[in-house]
Amino acid sequence: MLEYERLDQIIACLRERQTDTVKNLAQRLYASEATIRRDLTTLERRGLVKRLHGGAALIAGVQRELPLFLREQQNVAAKRDVAARAAQYLRDGQVIFMDASSTVMFLIKYFEGYQNLTIVTNGMKTAQVLSGLSHKTYCTGGLMLHNSSAYVGDYAADFVRHFNADVFFFSSRGVSEDGRITDASSEENHIRRVMLEQSRQHIFLCDSSKRGKTYCYNLCRLEQVDACVMED
Repeated sequence: MLEYERLDQIIACLRERQTDTVKNLAQRLYASEATIRRDLTTLERRGLVKRLHGGAALIAGVQRELPLFLREQQNVAAKRDVAARAAQYLRDGQVIFMDASSTVMFLIKYFEGYQNLTIVTNGMKTAQVLSGLSHKTYCTGGLMLHNSSAYVGDYAADFVRHFNADVFFFSSRGVSEDGRITDASSEENHIRRVMLEQSRQHIFLCDSSKRGKTYCYNLCRLEQVDACVMED
């Protein structure tokens, strides 16, 4: 099992029980106790768990949302395929909104083929990646959610309202069987709603792992977006 897969599984185990022992985690993940201790140290440094004597506890709030650094490494091939397909909606001179999702970040590599883009994002890491390009980039600022590296809150929403975008590229944690686009974060959904209101075209990026999944907070319905881009 790869490191990021173990880290993901450790978070999943702690979501079930809130606390767990190194010995039990090692048995469940078929890993050595030394390996689990190293993994818990990594997760503690990232502010996701608190080390306890002989084990660890999940930090409050982590159970709502899988951390970005884990989501970035999940379904990478599918996300690349989705981003490649979504690139067909890019045009020179566009004003673009991007949310803080890991899927949308894969679209950035295609920006190099276009001129005079203006990009607005509430994603801290998204903005960092965009800084390597020549296009004009704005990051909203605001209250940062550490798990997702997303800026949220009234400050971020007010910043977005200063712009009228040609296109909004966004993703979410799940799409229900009846077409509801949902997420585990009400704060991120709020910023997405403002971006939806302030943009002319809405492009939803969704890899197959999100199909048929429903999370706590509704964003919109599939019929309300201009395109839903999925992998082949």
